[in-house]
Amino acid sequence: MRFLILSENSNGGWPHLYFRSMGAFELRRRIENHGHSADILDWFTYWTDDELKKMIAYHFANEINPVIAISTPFNTTDVHKIKPVLLWAKDTYPNLKIIHGGSRTFDDSLNDLIDVFFLGRSMQMFDAWIQNNDLSQYIRHTNPLVLVNNNFDEKIDNPVLPILKDSDLLSSKDILGFEIGVGCKFNCTFCNYELRNAKITKLVDPYSLREYLNLAHKKYGITNYFASDDTLNETDEKLEIVAEALSGLDYHPQITAYARLDIINARPYQLELLGKIQFKSLFFGIESFNNEASKLVRKKSGLSDNYTTLKQIKSITPNTYTVGGIIIGLNKDSEQSIRHSVKRIVEEKLLHSLQLYPLLISKSNTITSADYLSDIDQYPEKHNYKIINVNSFHHNNKYVPIYHWQSDWTDTRGAESLRLCLENEYRDSIDMLGHLEYAGYYTLGVYNDAPYEGLKNRSFTISTQLKRNYIKKKLDAT
Repeated sequence: MRFLILSENSNGGWPHLYFRSMGAFELRRRIENHGHSADILDWFTYWTDDELKKMIAYHFANEINPVIAISTPFNTTDVHKIKPVLLWAKDTYPNLKIIHGGSRTFDDSLNDLIDVFFLGRSMQMFDAWIQNNDLSQYIRHTNPLVLVNNNFDEKIDNPVLPILKDSDLLSSKDILGFEIGVGCKFNCTFCNYELRNAKITKLVDPYSLREYLNLAHKKYGITNYFASDDTLNETDEKLEIVAEALSGLDYHPQITAYARLDIINARPYQLELLGKIQFKSLFFGIESFNNEASKLVRKKSGLSDNYTTLKQIKSITPNTYTVGGIIIGLNKDSEQSIRHSVKRIVEEKLLHSLQLYPLLISKSNTITSADYLSDIDQYPEKHNYKIINVNSFHHNNKYVPIYHWQSDWTDTRGAESLRLCLENEYRDSIDMLGHLEYAGYYTLGVYNDAPYEGLKNRSFTISTQLKRNYIKKKLDAT
């Protein structure tokens, strides 16, 4: 079999950024391990139909069993943008298989095109599929075929450390990813990460990580990376691996990551590790500075400790861009508490950026596994959120239900109103960027060049040109 991997990760909320997809790299590695060949076409929505057809014809000219593997994050919206090309490919190559991975839901409006949907963490299922093994344990739907894996084998699902090739046409403007361990050992009530509450037994080798970072820099000039772990500091060992990998390099990788502030509170040794690593940016899912509200979502931290720890982080890693996420609407919280927290963060400059999120409770009728729903999504009443009514919005060619809830102090509309009010009050005093968005701006060299909307526009222009340059080079190589 010959595979053509079509990857797209730059649409949705961030069409102006320039990241490489880890999923496409890992899929290619698996394909080649099984003795087949594969090539990756990144940012497939930026290709014209004729350009995509040319690449498909080039790769499948003499192939008996061609496969187009489409990789998109979270949903299938981007697949519809290339539907004419896929229909053409189906007509042109009778034995063609088209598979899709990266999503949490399947789209039955594509059942005339997609032969198999691999949902969630898919590599164990993909290995079984490519070897023609029995798939019955994974089947959740048959028309189209939808596969879901709820029993991960860590001997198969190792942390992802991409293998880079010259054919990827990497440049110094790329941001590459890596993974220290699979899953997250915590189980926050609002979290819908399917690998939460996991026993993490296998971590990446620090020497292999060092070789990856060294190759990316020496050969392609890359200095910017993201750690994809849901919680990079859930254990000291994860941070120790990163610190050890960096210690043998002759440059300093700029790494962005997700972390938990309450764990640093409980493990002061992690401050020393943060000092060694000097992350470029960190996102802290704080959720609430209110101790009672934190406990209810399974984040136990003292009110004063969070502020103190942020001051320590600022002192130890002064150049790390820190982002704090706060959920508005949690039980036991209050408008007064949230306003006090935001005011203190801004006045004492404890964070560079704030991300304010009204609590979202949703239960899509296209979800095929309860693992893709948080505890609060599944059992809102159990967590003392009263469901007032249910609305829906059209997303990914589906109607997705959104629950209007009431907590012990506010409701859906009140939480959204407070978010807007706080953002209007403080938008001139603190950034409201995500850590990955900041990393993207920094890598493209536009951060602080313009106001926020200007940043997006300038970044979009640069990243689009980079993508078009990549496409031209890919076409020239055929």
